[in-house]
Amino acid sequence: MILRKRSLATALVLAVATSGVIVAPSFAATSTASKTVTIWSGAASAKDDEQTPIIAAWAKTQGITINVVYKKDVRNEFIKAVPEGKGPDLMVGAHDWTGQLVGAGVVAPLAIGSLGSEFSKDMKSGFTVSNKLYGMPIYSENIALIWNKRDGKDPAGMTMDQLIASKPGLAMPIQKSATNGDPYHMSSIASSFGLTLFGRSSGGWTKTLGYTGAAATAYANWLVANGQKLVPTDGWDKTACHIQNGGYAISGPWMYNHVQDTISGCAGKPLTKDQVGVANIPSAGGKTVHQMSGVYGYWQSVKVSGAKNSVNVGKVLRYIGGAEFQVAFQKLASNIPANASARAQVTDKNLTAFGQAGLSAYPMPSFVFLDTVWAKVGQAEQALVWGTSTGTPGDFLRKATASLQTTIDGN
Repeated sequence: MILRKRSLATALVLAVATSGVIVAPSFAATSTASKTVTIWSGAASAKDDEQTPIIAAWAKTQGITINVVYKKDVRNEFIKAVPEGKGPDLMVGAHDWTGQLVGAGVVAPLAIGSLGSEFSKDMKSGFTVSNKLYGMPIYSENIALIWNKRDGKDPAGMTMDQLIASKPGLAMPIQKSATNGDPYHMSSIASSFGLTLFGRSSGGWTKTLGYTGAAATAYANWLVANGQKLVPTDGWDKTACHIQNGGYAISGPWMYNHVQDTISGCAGKPLTKDQVGVANIPSAGGKTVHQMSGVYGYWQSVKVSGAKNSVNVGKVLRYIGGAEFQVAFQKLASNIPANASARAQVTDKNLTAFGQAGLSAYPMPSFVFLDTVWAKVGQAEQALVWGTSTGTPGDFLRKATASLQTTIDGN
């Protein structure tokens, strides 16, 4: 990735074996170290925070005090505070903030030692910039195929064509009246043609747009031929209702919970947990499906280097990345732990199925211009589906995204 040039020399710190994460080198005499670790969270209040009470209870057994501060605009306040020597030791949030945080020079790379083997390469890539890991992953969420075991047919072995042809069919939020389509969910289909939103390297995402070549032609032709066969839905309620009526949909864990609710105006009845099915998304283009995923985790402020509490910050980070914390948090939040040992202990079969479906998922890029790219791709997909594109489908899709490359190269 190409980042704004800014020295991260102050972020370089040494690894301590007991913590497995980066800490300052000058605190062999830990008796003088600060026992307080401050975490900033974007949760609305303590009532909405299921994570830090678990961390605080553990920290107390270690003689460490956790100071949690809730911020409405946590990311921007963090970026403003850290260069002034203020702000927290740690911040929690979604991985796609990483590019902006690294570019601002406010977070330090982590060396997590043997703990790194607990996280898949793709799980870590969400927090990786220029081959350096900046965040400790705690849980992930990704999309999969959700279906109704009570009223629908098991999609095991079904092709994408068969899913679309089934009754009541496959729902996708790509309704005709939409402005920008839904490139997030449609990217799972695009990936099966060998397309990714941006190119990828060993260091993660590059800044080269990926909807190019013969694969773009194949995907564009598929949209023209099949887009209007998808069941267009507008909003989560209509998608949930479609599933309750026996249909299929590509969605995430939030929909797994929603289909168990009563939906106003829906003729379908709520599903019980056991009546919800979660399966892998079948390939439309013959290649592996790489849907997008979101990974959540903790970043360490660059101000920790040289701070009196650096050793204790390292201990807290290692606990957060370990199975003990992630299992306890999963039981409260019904999420998918990032730590493999913790994920193996999940007993909810559908959450396990989401995790299985997401093993090949790519964490979303974290570029500051991502929203603009999503919008452009979504508009092109929308035009191809509803017949408002011009020229050949492949040329239309390639030209729609290629016009952004000059702008991206300037960032």
